[in-house]
Amino acid sequence: MPRIRKPLSTIAAAAAALGLTAAPAQGQYMMHLDPNLYIFATMMMNSGPNTCLTGLAPPDKEIDEARLPAPGVMQGYFAAAQGGGSKAAAFRKSDKVQWSHGGKVTPLAAIDAQADPLAAAGNRLDPSALRFFRSGDFQTAQGQWLVMAGDGTVAGLYDAVFKREKNVWKLERLAVFGAADPVAPAMQYCSKPGDVNPHSITTAENQITYYEKEVTKAGEKLAKVQADHAANKAALAAKPGRSELGAAVRQSGEQVRNREEKLAKLRESLDDAREYRAKAVRDKEEIAAMTLPAAQAAAFRGWETTTAKEAAEKKAKEEAEKAAKDAAKDAAKAAEDAARAAKKAAGQ
Repeated sequence: MPRIRKPLSTIAAAAAALGLTAAPAQGQYMMHLDPNLYIFATMMMNSGPNTCLTGLAPPDKEIDEARLPAPGVMQGYFAAAQGGGSKAAAFRKSDKVQWSHGGKVTPLAAIDAQADPLAAAGNRLDPSALRFFRSGDFQTAQGQWLVMAGDGTVAGLYDAVFKREKNVWKLERLAVFGAADPVAPAMQYCSKPGDVNPHSITTAENQITYYEKEVTKAGEKLAKVQADHAANKAALAAKPGRSELGAAVRQSGEQVRNREEKLAKLRESLDDAREYRAKAVRDKEEIAAMTLPAAQAAAFRGWETTTAKEAAEKKAKEEAEKAAKDAAKDAAKAAEDAARAAKKAAGQ
């Protein structure tokens, strides 16, 4: 993500240029995007920080608040579906509730009338979620579970979205996929599943457009001050004794250096934006390539994009380097303490 070098006084203008709007947010799961996007989004929001669409993880305890009860909710649904009980009991009482299968979307009132093909006799729900994420706005959570047939093959997959009702997590939406149905791996999201990656691409494209314009303007301004500086130097060369001309040369020279530095930083930010877009597009392509028939969805377990793996490796390296430095400092201090103790003992 582009490094942010713009002074605070220009943030509002840049926000307008990029077309960003404020939205309430708290945290975000899985920092699979460059952390500079977090900084950028935080600075650019007119109504405060918006880290929701950056991929930043909420604290583990917040994720666990939704993750720990989710398997029980799913098992309750599956047992009802398999035993002829009320499937709707696992859902919130809301007109936003949806149960879907084969392209058909069913509201809450009609869920119990639907036959769940995955709840056939002999099938079982895998209790371990393939993937699980809590939304960046903390309002919902999404998980995916395999349903196994009696012969050990995959009968299908549930893609579930949970939301609290009176502080109890229940199903908000449940999509039922048969073994042959294509399924995309659940990814960290902000308020709606699948919203982070498209936003990343759009943000990068907006920044590229913005920085391209800024680079052009900065280049034009640099050319002007370079011309002024050349004219001042020519005037001083013609009349070398004029102190005011010498001052003008120094002043215009400083302006040239400032403009050159600003242009270089803008070009670097443009390069960063282009790199970030390339990574976001790569993420999109990798997610599309991992969209598989439910029968192959076991491959989702533990899978991450290349960008996420690169970020994790970078973080691990930084933490290891910090731990090594801290250990070296501790060892040096221990050696100094031992030397002082030995010196004191020798003096006695």
